[in-house]
Amino acid sequence: MDNLLLRIMAESFERSEAANPLPGSPTPLITISREFGCQANLLAGLLKKELDKGGADWHIMNKEIIQNAARELHLDSDVIARIAGSFERTQLDEILHALSTRYYKSDRRIRQTVANVVRNTARNGHTIIVGRGGAAVTKEIRPAIHLHLIAPIEWRLNSLMTRYGQKREETFKLLTETDYKRYKLIRDSLKPGEAIEHLFDLTLNCSLVTHEEMVQVVMQLARYRGIV
Repeated sequence: MDNLLLRIMAESFERSEAANPLPGSPTPLITISREFGCQANLLAGLLKKELDKGGADWHIMNKEIIQNAARELHLDSDVIARIAGSFERTQLDEILHALSTRYYKSDRRIRQTVANVVRNTARNGHTIIVGRGGAAVTKEIRPAIHLHLIAPIEWRLNSLMTRYGQKREETFKLLTETDYKRYKLIRDSLKPGEAIEHLFDLTLNCSLVTHEEMVQVVMQLARYRGIV
């Protein structure tokens, strides 16, 4: 099984992928980045209902991005998710490096594949992309609205503990680790000197603004920009 996995990965990594620039796009796009504990998928669902009233069928891309990347590389989606979301060299990366196979490529190739899937999805238009560094990898595509959901740590901790029934200590550990992974995922998609905070059109505080209020704010901006 291990040899089969290595062979599949080697064949997938060796495929050449054309580097496509990000041209301007006439099709609309919304991305949602969030701090851990802010419910981006809930907002995406509410936005889709409102956006669909404009006559176009909007799509939400979240875990599908990982699944599409896995299909491209012929790998299990759990493997892709672990590597694409990691912020240190992964155990799998270390194993492959130790084997010194001539087919070996670093996990950067997998992250690039995920980014390509995000870009291709964005080019299709009428898409809400949740997570996966969407604001960074699609920053040149227009028209678009890039949202960032934030909230104080204490608010997010209480929200997560209530939703998942976890203890405070383990919830805090998961929160800090996930926040850093998401931060690094976006940072690594930017050029040196580019600031993460400059990516977003709207930063919304989930502890102060309800999801219903967020929808109204975003829809107002979407109408102004001709997205709907």
